[in-house]
Amino acid sequence: MSSLSTDLETLAQWRTLGARHSDEVVEIAASALNGGQLGEQEWSIREQYAIAALDLGQIKLANEQISILHLKFPKSPRVRILDGLLLEAKGDEKGAKVLYERLLEIDETNVSAYQRLITLLLPSPSETIPKLLSYLDTFYSDPSGWSLLADLYAEQGMYTQSLGALGHLALINGWDEGVLRRSGEVAYTAGDYQLALKHLLRAAEMEGGKGVNPNTTRTRSWWGIKLSTRRLLESPNAETSVPEDSRTTEQQLKALNELATEIILAAGGKGLDIRRKVLGEDDVVR
Repeated sequence: MSSLSTDLETLAQWRTLGARHSDEVVEIAASALNGGQLGEQEWSIREQYAIAALDLGQIKLANEQISILHLKFPKSPRVRILDGLLLEAKGDEKGAKVLYERLLEIDETNVSAYQRLITLLLPSPSETIPKLLSYLDTFYSDPSGWSLLADLYAEQGMYTQSLGALGHLALINGWDEGVLRRSGEVAYTAGDYQLALKHLLRAAEMEGGKGVNPNTTRTRSWWGIKLSTRRLLESPNAETSVPEDSRTTEQQLKALNELATEIILAAGGKGLDIRRKVLGEDDVVR
């Protein structure tokens, strides 16, 4: 049986990490709250307890904790967010939206209200995108916001705007080759194969070779390079936003096409025969 101090430490650690562990939180928080004087920690624990109860659909328990928090903090926007979550749990999304909008009228920097409102608007991209843009005007450095915006634009076929959002994400997460790979894939979907190739080559460069990246089975960027070079060799005059003097030449395309095949096959492992079939006999370097 754990001690009170251990329980408090566990709950605090989960709050810091943003880990939910809802089943465990409900059990541990109930024990901690019944175990004695908690000082100022009590209110953080009750908030954590309420959210965990909502996760588990224990509406009555959550409502009890939120009511206690309202008595202690009667005008707290943070507790009002819990009211919104409670409305969501009850299925009253309209009421929750109204609540979050009112909180933003009072304080446009209320990040929690923005994030909950955006989540509720997701089924309607035409409503979500303007609200997300407004959010990012205030919270520019939120990578998850730019990532979501890029996805929403791509889903609507707005590939130029999606690439723009990924460009902002690349500025924030300059170390993440995955952002460049996504940019390459969006450009490829838009039909700009030269631009796709530029992004994918940079992603592959950032992944590194065997000396840097021991996981040689990561070939997604190289598959993108393979597809892009093949398209460009088939349609050398395809439209592109890349300036003419920066475009990959036919000779370079042929070399990259062969290199991509070699790297994809060199990954070995399961599915080698399938990869050979997908690449085609003419492309396989024996």
